[in-house]
Amino acid sequence: MSTDIIARGMAAAQARSGNTQALISAIRNNAFFPQPSYRCPANDLATITVPAAGALSTINGVAASTANVSLGNPAKLTWLSGSANKGINADYFARGAWYAGNRSWSYVAYEFLHTGTQFEVTMACHTLQAGTNFRVLVGDRIAGTANITTDGAWRQIKVAFPASATRRIRVEVCGAGHKGLNVASTSEVTASPRSYPLVTLVGDSFPEGTGATQWDGEGIATIRNLGMNPANASVGGTGLLNPGTGGRVNWQDANRLADLALNGWTDQISLATPSVSMGVIMMSINDNVAAAQWGGAATLQEAVNKAMWTLIDHWTAQRPGKPLVVFGPTYAGSIAIPLELFKIRDAGQEACAGALGSNVWFVDRFGPGPVLRSGTSTTTTDQAFNYTLGAGDPTHPNQAGHNLDGLWMARELRRLILSEFA
Repeated sequence: MSTDIIARGMAAAQARSGNTQALISAIRNNAFFPQPSYRCPANDLATITVPAAGALSTINGVAASTANVSLGNPAKLTWLSGSANKGINADYFARGAWYAGNRSWSYVAYEFLHTGTQFEVTMACHTLQAGTNFRVLVGDRIAGTANITTDGAWRQIKVAFPASATRRIRVEVCGAGHKGLNVASTSEVTASPRSYPLVTLVGDSFPEGTGATQWDGEGIATIRNLGMNPANASVGGTGLLNPGTGGRVNWQDANRLADLALNGWTDQISLATPSVSMGVIMMSINDNVAAAQWGGAATLQEAVNKAMWTLIDHWTAQRPGKPLVVFGPTYAGSIAIPLELFKIRDAGQEACAGALGSNVWFVDRFGPGPVLRSGTSTTTTDQAFNYTLGAGDPTHPNQAGHNLDGLWMARELRRLILSEFA
């Protein structure tokens, strides 16, 4: 056999699927963000003005509930907070996780090119996380932030720059309902040239973002740090086995399976079936449950293994050939990780190993590297103290802990995408 034939055969064997190539392109082209405001040139720093409830536009005098560049026009505005849902007032919000007969409302982001000096973001100011909850990025750098009151009122948040330019803008908000932009001329707004593969995420309160600002919670950050579009369907208190409280359900419920694969759902902006490029599951310490919740299994490890297969089977049936990455459980607090959490970890790893031929992968958050946060939680010199919320909540990460987790998990996903996926 000629060396040319051998070389061509090897190249064919090493060829990446179109889906993997798109994931790689996102990593290569979209880069890490957000970069801090001190990285932003002075001409790109924004002055953000939060008007009184219901105030008319300062650009053209229109009512606060009106947007002349609607989020319903995806040719101009790229929605980047998963798949979109639509409220009764024709405003859009991120389709979060299902629980209590409804879906959570959380992080919202969208991107566009803008030419000029000013625009207004049209929002219904409800379900906003308290504190700094609105920010604008220019070229992946934070250009300005604001604190908007959660009172349910319509507002047009004014964003103004010192000089006219063409800028790639990203608006990020911790909640609210969104209509789009108000500008002097709709020709000021055109589509961003970037492509952001859609990645779904199912997990518990850690990836949901407890302890962090929603836009920098570890679930959003992990996916966004790779230049992808995060569809975050994480709910605190839940797991593969644990349904949590308040009407929530575990991840084997049909609604939570649909959170993972986005099957049976039509995006309310594009009116198309979402094209999911990758699924991510972040296993939970919440699954350290009593035998009554094992679903008839003989051991906790068997119960978790069976539950993980339910998710894997659903994913591979709904998104055949697309990669599914499972992160094992993580832990904060005492350095002595409970034995049951190792059993939960092993059960997930065993299921993923059995499905590896279906493009299912496992990442161990207990090893071979260090536990993401470990220590005694009682002194100021260990990670557990410095990277968790502290005495009031020694389990959840603080913002520094979310940053640590998100960067580490993004690195592991990056490695898989660049070197392992077919």
